[in-house]
Amino acid sequence: MASQSSDTSNPEGAAVSVEETVLGQTAWFLHEQGDVQAAALLLDVEGIEWSPGNRFGDWTDACLLVPGWLMDRFTEEVLERVRHALIPIAERHGVDARSVYVGPALADLGTDWKSALQSKLTSDSATNHAARVADPKPELRRDGFVFDSREEVRVYEALKRAQAALPADATISIFPLPLGRVGVGNTWTPDFVVMREGRAGLIEVDGPHHRGRLAADGTRDRHWRNSGFVHIERILVEETAKDSELDSLVRTFLKRLRTH
Repeated sequence: MASQSSDTSNPEGAAVSVEETVLGQTAWFLHEQGDVQAAALLLDVEGIEWSPGNRFGDWTDACLLVPGWLMDRFTEEVLERVRHALIPIAERHGVDARSVYVGPALADLGTDWKSALQSKLTSDSATNHAARVADPKPELRRDGFVFDSREEVRVYEALKRAQAALPADATISIFPLPLGRVGVGNTWTPDFVVMREGRAGLIEVDGPHHRGRLAADGTRDRHWRNSGFVHIERILVEETAKDSELDSLVRTFLKRLRTH
């Protein structure tokens, strides 16, 4: 893909490429419009590449370079909202973009990539074994755990706040991303297992990709219940934006977990 990169100076004097400027201003604009979901997804985009829109190069298309674990969260609906914001912003920076799509952000490889990957796979066992992020950013790490997204981190922090507020003799245990074999023979990884007073519950953080698989999620939830989990809570990514709302959801989950 062809790159039309030039530098712009930020207030601190550091050089910022056109691609990074367009990406950042798009994220901020979406946030200001109240589209927290799209703005949060853009935080994990690693960059933009411009590709010719036709064989004459009359315009370009914007390819968002996205980690593999994040790609299915960029639904057509989300991309359309990003496109409406990004295209006029890109035009102000001299880029005539017509469409926006996602492509994989690929690792830079050397001839020793096999041994490097083997070393990575081995070292991953030192953190929670169900972590699915190949190269986690620092903001996805908490207390030795590795999370898939910032939304999961926010839910974890809300659970910790609830845990700290409970008395020592009636506290909860939190297990992020544990790998388990369910009675039907499937191996699944829930986002959180929470234990309270002898009762086990699940919390799943659902992104846009879950909207098209309600039946599959319902079947999975039934198997979880048949395996002994007394309550299952599904929290939408949109519901993780404000601590106050998230804390309320967690308190309700813990109340239901206790009374089931």
